[in-house]
Amino acid sequence: MDKRAVQTKYRFLTGDVLKWTAVISMVIDHIAAVVLKGYVNARLFSFTGAQLKRLDVIYTWMRRAGRTAFPLFAFLLVEGFFHTRNRKRYGLRLLCFAALSEIPYNLAFYGQVWYAAAQNTLFTLFLGLLLMSAADWVRDGCVWKGRSGSLFVPADGVRFALQGLVFLAGGGLAYVCRLDYTYKGIALIAVFYLFFAFRSAAALAGLCVFSWNLWSFPAFMMIPFYNGRRSGRQRRGGVPVRKLRGFYLFYPLHLLTLYGLLVFLQAIMAN
Repeated sequence: MDKRAVQTKYRFLTGDVLKWTAVISMVIDHIAAVVLKGYVNARLFSFTGAQLKRLDVIYTWMRRAGRTAFPLFAFLLVEGFFHTRNRKRYGLRLLCFAALSEIPYNLAFYGQVWYAAAQNTLFTLFLGLLLMSAADWVRDGCVWKGRSGSLFVPADGVRFALQGLVFLAGGGLAYVCRLDYTYKGIALIAVFYLFFAFRSAAALAGLCVFSWNLWSFPAFMMIPFYNGRRSGRQRRGGVPVRKLRGFYLFYPLHLLTLYGLLVFLQAIMAN
């Protein structure tokens, strides 16, 4: 068996598997962060100490299960960036859904329509997309004219350093704008972008970047087994376009649903 056949055999996870794993992980996380936390805080003095400890254990493990989501969405974002036929349309769609999700995000996590101290995850992904576009320009079209009119093409090492500066500046912007996952999320997107052709190396480097929360390790264990196809039904050699459009709509809808559930439970408790 040749090397390519071995790689194909052990790369059995499709894009749909990664996407649904991320979605389920995210929903578990948000049920804990929105509904369970809000419900317990509203009835804090009606629980015994033992009950609060059990609820805290449940909350903690649900949040830990949710750490798998963002690394997988970041990985799929980079895959989509490299395979989409229209990056501009891809970015505009992501920006529109990020703006649409902001109010549901604020209501679910902070109980108010406007909350400037935090922005939703889709804005982080959108900024990552912009930074990858800028890094691509640095790699492929970064050419300057000298005083004599001659063209200056930076060496590969210089280009790589400039790409690093692009993502470094983007991480600072994410921190200032208080995007979800801030510079850590941008750093992860940068790792997946720079190691795009080397999935195992990307997974290892990504785990190092996310070492602040090792409960994200399932995501990095899955990435090396990704086979580059959207679904198991996709033919070999087909264009492996990663479709996250359904997730972009699901994101604000599930936040509104969880907020509505919390409001419903609070109304029942008030009666």
